[in-house]
Amino acid sequence: MQTKTVYDFDDDVLARWRNSSTAATSFSVDPDGLRIDFNAMRNVGIAAASSAQRIQMPGQPLRVRVRIKSSISVPSGLTYLGYVDAAGKSGGIYGTGLTASDDWQYATFTLPANTAFPISLTSFQGINTNVADQKAGRFVLDRVEADIPTPVDLPAQPALRPDPLVSDDGSLLQGRDTWQFATLSDVQFTADNPALTQVATAALQRIRKTRPDLIVLNGDVTDRGLPQDLALARKVLTDAGCDLVPVGQEPSENSTPDPKAGSVPCYYVPGNHESYGLNNVQSDLTNFTAEFGRPYRTFDHKGTRFILLASSLGSLRGTAWDQLPMMQKALADAEKDRSVHNVMVFAHHPVDDPGEGKASRLGDRDEAALVERILTDFRTSTGKGAAMVGSHAQIADVHRIEGVPYTVLPSSGKDPYGTPDRGGFTGWVDWSVDSRRSADQQWVEADVRAFAQSITLDTPDSLEVGRTAQLSGSIVQPEGVSTGTRAVPLRYPMSVDWGGSSNLAVGSGKAAVDEARHKGKVAILDPRTRTLTALRPGSVTVSVTNDSMRAYTDDSSLAPVTTSKTITVVPSAHGPKPPEHGGQ
Repeated sequence: MQTKTVYDFDDDVLARWRNSSTAATSFSVDPDGLRIDFNAMRNVGIAAASSAQRIQMPGQPLRVRVRIKSSISVPSGLTYLGYVDAAGKSGGIYGTGLTASDDWQYATFTLPANTAFPISLTSFQGINTNVADQKAGRFVLDRVEADIPTPVDLPAQPALRPDPLVSDDGSLLQGRDTWQFATLSDVQFTADNPALTQVATAALQRIRKTRPDLIVLNGDVTDRGLPQDLALARKVLTDAGCDLVPVGQEPSENSTPDPKAGSVPCYYVPGNHESYGLNNVQSDLTNFTAEFGRPYRTFDHKGTRFILLASSLGSLRGTAWDQLPMMQKALADAEKDRSVHNVMVFAHHPVDDPGEGKASRLGDRDEAALVERILTDFRTSTGKGAAMVGSHAQIADVHRIEGVPYTVLPSSGKDPYGTPDRGGFTGWVDWSVDSRRSADQQWVEADVRAFAQSITLDTPDSLEVGRTAQLSGSIVQPEGVSTGTRAVPLRYPMSVDWGGSSNLAVGSGKAAVDEARHKGKVAILDPRTRTLTALRPGSVTVSVTNDSMRAYTDDSSLAPVTTSKTITVVPSAHGPKPPEHGGQ
């Protein structure tokens, strides 16, 4: 282990660093480094003025320390160091506290063992969440040190294992007893910064085109919970076609919205940001309740019992204790009620965070385990389906516990936390429910629809009969409704809407291949494996379609993004060969 000084604040610090505090601060050059003078506020800190100004960290440091003088105290766990890892993913870690002193001291940060190195430091902050502890004062930043051991190679992350809940190709359960609903979350606009209202408007207009029976808004629609933010949310949602349903005024169980009505029932589940007040200090749901009513409820729709819970303060019992006996009673009644065939539970905080840091989930782990046990027991004792849907972690993901699927929704507006190849993308989810299927059958399916501004599809120019080719590609996502750079591969957990010419078949398994050959198709594409199998000579076109995300003007602005490639299937150079069946 070597301790190295990786950066001294002795360069042009006023050009290299910008303010990243809650409010304005004053920067000046101090003989010891960079001085920051500030008034009383929640967050005080700096951020690199550009990507080129970040601090490049050598090796694979175990710990990073910032040498600092601080005239205010900062609680342990509320100093913060931001960084970008080798995959381009932004992250951050909390470190040791600071005491009010004229002496030098260190804020120390221990990096997670699974950090993707190398990293570059982007920001530093001292945070006081308690208003009474927020004081005016000064920081003097002297240097950044790192404890650097001998480098080691980290094992590669295992590939994601697709869950059958997520549709491979965007097709959903269809039948006499099926119906659809949609979910949207983590848009995160405020009255002060309303730019992302355009995302909410465009997304809801697009969702309504799919004719869902209802929409669940699963929290963090706003980035703050002041009255003006929530009033703006009501206006934006209503103008986009949301009929915000008050508690106790839910439509009749078997109702279907009139497509000519211009609106669809929407149920607003609060997130943690709906509980934030002035200076982003977390408070409670008083403002939310005043605007939208009680933040938890249960209702039935076409054989599905919905249980909507408020987790805004990080736990269910800490946010609203009464919702726990409400959930218990709703499940007990559903067990005996023959008209209820399955149950779906919603809360903004998921029971688990698919990210490495495990920071974005229910904070009370005993409570999370209790919820998991309750849903497992319900499914086991009744044979009825049970599922839970969360948001907050902003990484599209599905995991199962004893057969119960737990889904984390993608962010719809805010930049996601995860890497793009592992669910870190923006979009929304279209759901289909078959009310007559049991827990051991596929009773619910999700079309995970990612927003795109462009699509790249990689295919061979030609393929011999009997041969297979692995197709690949990616989408580039917009930043809100503006041009973005995030590239997301065309694979799980995104549902990829494959299509093409009439002589292309799309399907999985031997039966699909046999049917394609019987119908004289030129090729078949397996959406599970993205494998194209050539069946007979000819030309075939493969296409991919994704939802766009543009500022909404009229229906033309909702037009999807599509790309296609044509592949020539040629006779085998070695004579007839039995086709390989992709996905077997």
